[in-house]
Amino acid sequence: MEAYRYPEYYDIAFAVGDAAREVDFFEAAIRAFARVPVRRVFELACGTAPYLEEWHRRGYRYCGLDLSPAMLEAARAKAVRLGTDAEFVAADLRRFDRSMGGVELAYVLLGSLYVGSNREFLDHLDRVADVLAPGGLYLLDSVVWFEVFSDYRRRWTRRRGGVTVTMTYRAELLDAIAQTYNEFVTLDVDDHGKTHHIAGRVPTKIFFPQEFLCLVEHSGPFEFIGWFNDFDLSAPVTAKGRHVTILRRR
Repeated sequence: MEAYRYPEYYDIAFAVGDAAREVDFFEAAIRAFARVPVRRVFELACGTAPYLEEWHRRGYRYCGLDLSPAMLEAARAKAVRLGTDAEFVAADLRRFDRSMGGVELAYVLLGSLYVGSNREFLDHLDRVADVLAPGGLYLLDSVVWFEVFSDYRRRWTRRRGGVTVTMTYRAELLDAIAQTYNEFVTLDVDDHGKTHHIAGRVPTKIFFPQEFLCLVEHSGPFEFIGWFNDFDLSAPVTAKGRHVTILRRR
């Protein structure tokens, strides 16, 4: 996607509102469901590593994976500024090297699980299972579509240091039989008076709740723990909200 070539603007558009609260949720999930001590965390499609500082502050080792060289360069620069020995892997989340070493918590955020079929998803689960310790957790944010008939359009504006970024998102059906869609992201930027229009699209797969459950059951290495709303283990699951799926490595 074109927006991935501009990490400074992407970081503004998709800034994490409260990283501490969200990592609190991860730690609550660890306490409630993990069967192994968590020392190393693995963020797939990590982008600019927005949670790196919070993980570092809490004493965890961090590893991030992304396919975009520009994103990884920004993430590595952040690690240098923080003085942390975070590790970064340049790879596709469908085909990353199984020898990268073990982790106890893996996660992917903002629906950034870009696979084209159920077969690719199952292969991805096998890859994650190879690096995730038994009893460890895999958290997937906004991957399952709970609002089946939703329009799936979003728009917001954010500002930082004299730069204004308006993000426009829409999902457009590509193939109803394959359950694929194009994810369109547009960034309209005003950088101290200089404007940029950055548009791109990524084809990816729709997952519906019952289909997702069957795939996890079929996968073998994982068991389904639950769906949770808005980074809150006590929030009831509804069609609305930001859904986090928790799986555990058998």
